[in-house]
Amino acid sequence: MIRFDGAAKRHPDGTVAVEGLDLDVPAGRITVLVGPSGCGKTTLLRMVNRMVEPTSGRVLLDGADVAGLPAAKLRRGIGYVIQQAGLFPHRRVIDNIATVPRLLGWDRKRARARAAELLELVGLAPETARRYPFQLSGGQQQRVGVARALAADPPVLLMDEPFSAVDPVVRAGLQEELLRLQSELNKTVLFVTHDIEEAVRLGDQIVVLREHGRIAQLADPHTLLTAPADEGVAAFLGRDRGLRGLGLRPARTVAVRPLNGSAVQGDWKLTTDSAGRATGWLHADGRRQDAPAFHPAADTLRVALDAAVLSPTGLAVAVDTEGRAVGLADRAAVLAALAEDAHGR
Repeated sequence: MIRFDGAAKRHPDGTVAVEGLDLDVPAGRITVLVGPSGCGKTTLLRMVNRMVEPTSGRVLLDGADVAGLPAAKLRRGIGYVIQQAGLFPHRRVIDNIATVPRLLGWDRKRARARAAELLELVGLAPETARRYPFQLSGGQQQRVGVARALAADPPVLLMDEPFSAVDPVVRAGLQEELLRLQSELNKTVLFVTHDIEEAVRLGDQIVVLREHGRIAQLADPHTLLTAPADEGVAAFLGRDRGLRGLGLRPARTVAVRPLNGSAVQGDWKLTTDSAGRATGWLHADGRRQDAPAFHPAADTLRVALDAAVLSPTGLAVAVDTEGRAVGLADRAAVLAALAEDAHGR
């Protein structure tokens, strides 16, 4: 566990970056620091690995004051991921990932074997190992950065806006990859972002910070969205916080109309392949459009609503674990499930 015990940072010119923060970061969970620019998010993150030294208070790692630990040794035991990945341009990917194990004294063969394992873990092809960073896309570079941070199997992972420099589609994929990795590895993750949607998607607990690192609210994503602490937090979350809340609620309560033979909606007919997977909506005039789908047992109400809104028929296709079409749900069914869920809470 990481604990900030009255941790503060005042610069020599008198500027206060962080003013006496008390905060516990639970082991094995993702804690997200979010807030406007200049509120001290990155300063707090860097206090953990002593890239910033507090001017008062302490930062404790599993009960030990990090100020009493050798900085180089401390940093080798903490994974650190930043924007733009921060890879060594003159080293191949496999040697970038093997950097910390080599510093810890691992032989070259063992370190490279570990790097190869991590390439697979973060979803990169084996041939990526021989490439240089400039030969990779931004999203691939960020995956390498995550792999490098995990190379020595550190219990703590610090992530400073790691996905902010890539496009929205790649960013969503990287967020999903982080959640998948965390479900397997259970690291203690301290994540900094300015994006509340990213915070809600990733965080087990979210810390909304104000100026000088003061805590405006500390809560789980659902509580944060549905019960902001004050008008300032509500304004920071934005008027669409209810829509973001859809991403936290399961789609299993959506009333699905079972498929009985072929599905027809007006001039549209749902087409499927030989395995029963939806291939699209076919119009009577020959036009074809996608058939957006959702998995009631695994997806959220937001996915279900998106599927219904984007469908040319207003119907979302419900699928089973094998991707086979099993039913249909319209927007009214999704909104009814939302109302029921809200009433139940």
